[in-house]
Amino acid sequence: MVPEFRLNWVASVIAIAVAWFVTTGPAMAERKVALVVGNSAYLNVPRLPNPRNDASDLIARLKSIGFEVTPGLDLDRNALLQSLATFGRAAEGADVALFFYAGHGLQVNGQNYLVPVDGKVEYEAELDIALVPVSLVMQQLARGSRVNLVFLDACRDNPFAKDLSRTLGTRSATALGRGLSRIQTASGTFIAFATQPDNVAQDGDGRNSPFTKALLANIEKPGLSISDLMIEVRNDVMRQTNGKQVPWDSSSLTGRFFFRIEGTVTVTPETAQPGAPAAAPVDPKALELAVWQAIKDSNDRTAFERFLSDFPNGVFSSAARARIASLRPPAAEAPARSPSDRPDVCTGPAAIDDDFVASVKTVGVGYGVQLTRGPNAGASFSRRRESRIVYPYGASRLPRSGTLEWVINVSSGYFYSAGRLTEGAGCALIFTTDIQNGDVTWPGSAWLYVCGNGDMRFHIAGAKYEAGGRPEFRLEAKGTDFRYGQWHRVGVSYGNMGRQIMLDGRLVASDAGMTQELGAGGTHQAAIDHPTIGESVSGFWPNNKHEGGFEGTLARFRASDLQGNWCLSR
Repeated sequence: MVPEFRLNWVASVIAIAVAWFVTTGPAMAERKVALVVGNSAYLNVPRLPNPRNDASDLIARLKSIGFEVTPGLDLDRNALLQSLATFGRAAEGADVALFFYAGHGLQVNGQNYLVPVDGKVEYEAELDIALVPVSLVMQQLARGSRVNLVFLDACRDNPFAKDLSRTLGTRSATALGRGLSRIQTASGTFIAFATQPDNVAQDGDGRNSPFTKALLANIEKPGLSISDLMIEVRNDVMRQTNGKQVPWDSSSLTGRFFFRIEGTVTVTPETAQPGAPAAAPVDPKALELAVWQAIKDSNDRTAFERFLSDFPNGVFSSAARARIASLRPPAAEAPARSPSDRPDVCTGPAAIDDDFVASVKTVGVGYGVQLTRGPNAGASFSRRRESRIVYPYGASRLPRSGTLEWVINVSSGYFYSAGRLTEGAGCALIFTTDIQNGDVTWPGSAWLYVCGNGDMRFHIAGAKYEAGGRPEFRLEAKGTDFRYGQWHRVGVSYGNMGRQIMLDGRLVASDAGMTQELGAGGTHQAAIDHPTIGESVSGFWPNNKHEGGFEGTLARFRASDLQGNWCLSR
């Protein structure tokens, strides 16, 4: 539910809020448009029982939560192209644009295509003529909407595979992939597939496909960001299909999006007479904006703290945290925060659980790390001691697939370039299994960076000698609440269920298609091939440009061989 605002806090801004809402009203309301397509009645390929139902049910659901929906049921190619053009024009003036497609889909040479009900293809050269490339959908979404959402329940078997294989000849083995392939996203776009890339989804036995059934069951749950929604959908589909189908998503969103926010706030003037009609409900986002406009230029730190308390997940929450940080008293005046203040909800067994606050021992092998017991203590890392903790694969049982978590306070970062040290770097290397741009890079080599501006990056290499870190294997979260000099709970999950980054109880990045496990590292005798927290010795190699480490305190490190087993970071 939306927090119950303290009366004195609301009273101080209510006049501003009401005046703002009355003068701007619907003009400032978020405009959300959608094109929902469901193709079942195919003429030249097998009919599909569920897509029309999937689209019809989602159309009704989206309308109930404020979307202007263009329906598209059993569209031929001309009708689908016309609907896309109409949708693109609507998206130009929208805050949110959503495209949903259920029906046949396929990939050829890495390009994805949607199949209209009159589609028929025998030759590769006819693909763009007979079908609709997904790139046309992305083109329409790029016309101006702030948030773009794409849902593709189209990862079924290629209905033209036999004919295309005959005409493609020997090239068919590499040209024809299963399901749909990855899609490169522009900033502000979220794409969800019914299953992981290059895999086939099920149509389902009931009214809806497993994917759409799960989407319909969770889309109206209040307070779920779209990333959290997809976790619920993924878990539901995996249960329905006994783990055979794993929905996948790719996000380049720059903020959180909610289909349904939690509750509304009704403003009733104190002078209202008994029996008088109640004031109209006020959109919480409208009230939040009004309050923010009233305080944004203030130098009163407590005003922003109250704002953050009342709007913890609001549009301006990050800006409020930044203002609080800029107005924070000097470190000597600020109250100390201890890792022991963080909740410990760990109940299951772990492959590794180094609790440095409670013990001065480590499962790993420490080099130059000082271990102290007690609040604000733990494993102290310093650049001057070349400090690190190594967890050899065989001895430590660190999982190749699972969850890693840190309770950590990073004070600064540093890196080496051509053998020279640069201190006070904006980003710090917390965890690594191998060097990145040096002599050895192997599949499964991993790096976790955190930055003082809130950027985070979890990279597991997907190819030998992967120069510079190919972006498709690098999961990033931009502008999170992570900051130097503060305690944070950081978690990463990796394996066949994809890759995720968790920060202080919130999932900040995920990609179900990044399924690379941790590898055993390289073979260079001088490289740190085993998983390491802290400084990478590979930073001393002259041809390395990026490796380094961090200064700060690690309170706890936990590793589980279960994916998504959030314990410390939840």
